Amino acid sequence: MSGNINIVFACDSNYAQHATVAMMSILKNTVDPTRIVFYLLDDQIDLSVKRKMRTSIEQAHAAIHFCEVAADQFASFFVSGQLSRAAYFRLEMGHLLPSTVERVIYLDCDLLVLDDIAALWDHDMGGHPLAAVMDLGIMASSKDWRGKQERLGFSKRDRYFNSGVLMVDLAAWRAHDYGRQAEQLAAKNAYRHHDQDALNALFHRNWQPLPLRWNVIPPVWYLFFKILRRRDFRRLAIEARQHISILHYAGGYKPWEYDVYTAFNASYYEYLRQTEFRDAAMPQPDPRRKGRSIARQLRRLKLADFWQRFFTIF
Repeated sequence: MSGNINIVFACDSNYAQHATVAMMSILKNTVDPTRIVFYLLDDQIDLSVKRKMRTSIEQAHAAIHFCEVAADQFASFFVSGQLSRAAYFRLEMGHLLPSTVERVIYLDCDLLVLDDIAALWDHDMGGHPLAAVMDLGIMASSKDWRGKQERLGFSKRDRYFNSGVLMVDLAAWRAHDYGRQAEQLAAKNAYRHHDQDALNALFHRNWQPLPLRWNVIPPVWYLFFKILRRRDFRRLAIEARQHISILHYAGGYKPWEYDVYTAFNASYYEYLRQTEFRDAAMPQPDPRRKGRSIARQLRRLKLADFWQRFFTIF
């Protein structure tokens, strides 16, 4: 597919550095960075921070546009954990982006793109308004998956996606006012997984699955037992780990919170050094999780590598 590749992020000043690192990972792994056009849904980002972002992206031969979101638009929406209200901004894509933009990739800020994003852009959406990756972490959990079925009206045969990587037919999104519909669901229900649950409810049985490697979340990266015990999920997870296209640090352990550990976050620091945030004080631990050790995650990765080798051989 020729033409621009339109990519959407959303953040405030606190996540601007991490969004820029994610953008840089895209630009350093694509054949033609001049095709990339970033749209940043802007939650009152400081001007000095925006300058750093713009310089980083333009020096890498891509374009970036800032789309400001009304400060109080999602003030009353339910948030919890590390989520900020910026997570809901994706629901406004149809109104915030130029009407000439008819297709986009939406990405969370806490991820790294390790493959050519053009390969994702070229995926067939099968006539659906949305394409995404199954969330095996939730679907492999008996408790979580049962809860989703009860809360969202799903059956055991249904699938549930992670909203951190989305391909969106923005023309259809506007035509059906999907953003407003999702906002109404989120505002009414205070879902546990926020806008992700709202989007799953809205696009129930009307989304195109993408290969798992395009959104490798911690349960897949660490090969949690709940995934290993299911042959179908295990096969998908092992295949995805063999060629990770997007590594998504969803959950509580972020790469910027720790010093460099090769197996865990070396790539984050590699791309950080190629941005105007290279002189930022690092690491940047979350004070709410002060003292949380990385040792357990490193052990999990070693164990996951073992299981990958084991099941690949046998």
